[in-house]
Amino acid sequence: MIDALDHEIDAARRTRERLRGRPIRATVAALVAAAARWARDRALIEALPGEAGLSPEMVRTILPLVAGAVDAGTLESLHAREGNRDGPELVAHVLASNVPALAVPAIVLGVLAGAAVLVKSGRRDTGSAPAFRRAIAAVDPELAATVVTAHWEGGRADVEERLLGRADPIVASGGDPTMASLRARFGARVVAHGDRVSLAIVGGAFSTADARHLALDVALYEQRGCLSPHAVLVADGDADDVAARLGDALDTLAARLPPPALDVAERARHGVVLGDAEWSGARVAPRAGGTVVVDPMARVGAGPGRRTVRVHPLASVAAAYDAIAPGRVECVGVAGVALDADRLRRLGVARVCPLGRMQRPRIDWPRGQQAALGSLFRAGGEPRIQVET
Repeated sequence: MIDALDHEIDAARRTRERLRGRPIRATVAALVAAAARWARDRALIEALPGEAGLSPEMVRTILPLVAGAVDAGTLESLHAREGNRDGPELVAHVLASNVPALAVPAIVLGVLAGAAVLVKSGRRDTGSAPAFRRAIAAVDPELAATVVTAHWEGGRADVEERLLGRADPIVASGGDPTMASLRARFGARVVAHGDRVSLAIVGGAFSTADARHLALDVALYEQRGCLSPHAVLVADGDADDVAARLGDALDTLAARLPPPALDVAERARHGVVLGDAEWSGARVAPRAGGTVVVDPMARVGAGPGRRTVRVHPLASVAAAYDAIAPGRVECVGVAGVALDADRLRRLGVARVCPLGRMQRPRIDWPRGQQAALGSLFRAGGEPRIQVET
């Protein structure tokens, strides 16, 4: 396997050299067309629910959202802003297993940088990367030849030293221990995206429409990604009303996007976390579509999943900033409050957006406050935040 991938990488780099100087609009047009084809890939649609542990309805919802973020105008603007320079020869992406379809933005950004791209898929989605490469090949075979897709068991030092060792940068997503291991071996070449969570901050005028939008943010990807909200901070409002509306919205949404079945171990972990919450004084309200916990203590962090959301009453918007653990929150969804974006940036937040948009970032989102494309060129600069209105 290693020798074959080595040869594929050599061929991809040679093709990259032939394409140097190609008009960016041609590359963007091919990526946009390929993304649309990828979202309709029948083999992927059929295989991904079982591999990723998601319902077929969820997969059919997610794939068009991912493809839709591959937008020509955004890509051209991003390239003009961050990528109009000599690019890296080979970018390697090590993808996490928590959410599917990470391969699409990884390949798009690597190709947009003008690099050959090696993608190591996560174990719970080995199909998205080769499916996207097939889609590119259908519209632009030469561009597809710059992409190499692979999967191997994580921690294979022999494979990673030889293959990842050829790349600069190595863009990696996953848990903090995995990021630490990669950094120990590959040093500053690693652009790491470790454990992060997201939350919502809402005001007193929280509406039924707001609840529907937030329920969708909670349900998409089953709270497995860094953009998944696990907490709602209610600034100067009625937390019980927010919880009731959100619970109703989760129930309604479950009819259209049913949650996957939990195994015995997952049910046990879920029960332990909720039991601990009740012992600490929180009010736990299991619903058909999820679980809403009203907790007077604002403890922002990843929850037990299965569409479980903590609702925390706060005295004011100012108190919300104190509840955010610096460097741990990726996205803040907003409804009915005005927030200081620069203060959130200083707390490590990378994205602020309306409810309903938390799981639908633009492809130029500065993940982990790092420039989406510029980080592939090892561009430095101040930590970034993207504010969507």
